[in-house]
Amino acid sequence: MQDNEKIYKIELTNEEYEYVENLKKEYYKKLSQMTKEERLQFFRDNYCNEQKLNFEKEINGTIYKVNTHFDVNAEESILKKIFRLTKKS
Repeated sequence: MQDNEKIYKIELTNEEYEYVENLKKEYYKKLSQMTKEERLQFFRDNYCNEQKLNFEKEINGTIYKVNTHFDVNAEESILKKIFRLTKKS
């Protein structure tokens, strides 16, 4: 993954790599058997449902409610935003 000039690498053992490759092949096979509409719905249900990111958490007797909203016109992806916000100074 890239964040400006930095490159992030994940190193896997051969066994881990083969496992990930098999998962990828199964995933592609599943998606290839779906219609375009079914694929779009699959991604909406499994990856784009912002309601799954909404939650409540109690800390020291105070309940915090977190609601997530996405700007479809944003110039920065969530991954880039996370890298930027967690980058060490």
